[in-house]
Amino acid sequence: MIGDLDTEFVHDYRVVLRKIRSVLSLFKGVYTKQLTDELKAKFSEMMEPTGRLRDLDVYLLEKQKFYDLLPQSQHSGLALMFKLFAEQRVTEITKLVRHLHSKSYKKEISRLEKLFNKPEKLKPGPKADMRALDYASALIWKRYSLVRKTADQLGPETDDAEVHALRIHCKKLRYLMEFFGPVFPKSEFKSLIKPLKQLQDALGLFNDCSVQQASLQDFLHKGGDWPNVVSLAVAQSVGALTAVLHHRQIEQRAKVIESFAQFNEPAMQETFRNLFHAREGKK
Repeated sequence: MIGDLDTEFVHDYRVVLRKIRSVLSLFKGVYTKQLTDELKAKFSEMMEPTGRLRDLDVYLLEKQKFYDLLPQSQHSGLALMFKLFAEQRVTEITKLVRHLHSKSYKKEISRLEKLFNKPEKLKPGPKADMRALDYASALIWKRYSLVRKTADQLGPETDDAEVHALRIHCKKLRYLMEFFGPVFPKSEFKSLIKPLKQLQDALGLFNDCSVQQASLQDFLHKGGDWPNVVSLAVAQSVGALTAVLHHRQIEQRAKVIESFAQFNEPAMQETFRNLFHAREGKK
């Protein structure tokens, strides 16, 4: 990241931190509540300086896709918008490099390394001594039940927030399953991951359309000290792009419902029940 060699390094950094935070959130009772809350807050702080940079990277990486969505007559406004994004990115990567070089960041990383290198410093919670298989079964079944309950309410008029909630539940379910995978039968377990990933992909595309619309409107409203001709060109392109993204979001909603139907087939339900609920019920 410091060398700015590839945007994927920022992405990987964020994914790792997100997984750590998810594990801390999902593994309730393994550590004390106070320790869990402190660690979650700390890892959130570590991710915060990368947020805007990642947003800009996504836009710039998908630059051609946005051009392909609009007719040639709207490209001048896009060119101006992406020029502004590129300038903002220079500012953001400079801020991040300064942060990663700072004494405060290095001190915090050193503190966390020492903490996790000495497990006795991680104060155990009430569920710290549970068997991994029993604990995993209960957590996965609970999260799977939330996914089904949320998805059952999906329809053409479902609020975007509900679709987003389903995406978060699916992400947490997959994190749990991938983390605890080694304690379950490999073949049955693998048969569940693929359709879950397909559902996540559909939800991810829906979320991208939603987030990009909001982000573009925010960019437009904040504006800048632009000449009137520039403001008009950017506004026209952003307006046209938002309309296209909205249409795609509607199409993607239907694909989310279709993907969930495949994920929710009777055979899948039975495999989830046998792997997780039956074991959880025998604790």
